[in-house]
Amino acid sequence: MVLWVRLFASLFGVLAIVFGPFGAHKLKNKLSFESLQSFETGIKHQMYHAIVLLVLGFNVEI
Repeated sequence: MVLWVRLFASLFGVLAIVFGPFGAHKLKNKLSFESLQSFETGIKHQMYHAIVLLVLGFNVEI
């Protein structure tokens, strides 16, 4: 179970790292300023969740 938590935490972290630059460079000219800020907020929240899952995966033994 802990292995799955770590795996999902890593996956969420990698996706946040990939989607961040994608939004900053590719979507910059296609989205409005408000939409781009909303996208960036979603990416930040995804990274926060990945960090929390990673911490839980290493600190909680189920």
